[in-house]
Amino acid sequence: MSEKLCPVCNKELVLEEAGYPMGSAFLKSDRIHVDIYSCPECHRVELFQANSDMVKCPKCGTLHSAKEECAICALNKALDGER
Repeated sequence: MSEKLCPVCNKELVLEEAGYPMGSAFLKSDRIHVDIYSCPECHRVELFQANSDMVKCPKCGTLHSAKEECAICALNKALDGER
């Protein structure tokens, strides 16, 4: 994996959170997952498209973080009164 450097102070960025969900669970196409990095020197935060820790839901095919339940299936369960 390539080293990610801060564009401000050129220090190596630290991974803070992998596969963080962003966007709406209602709009499947607008939901993305990002890896959040921070700079230990200037505290700048950078987002990169997540490429690890992602799984495909076997039921609906939505790509989501392995740390969370599929948002589409969870929403469908809630709307069907299963929760």
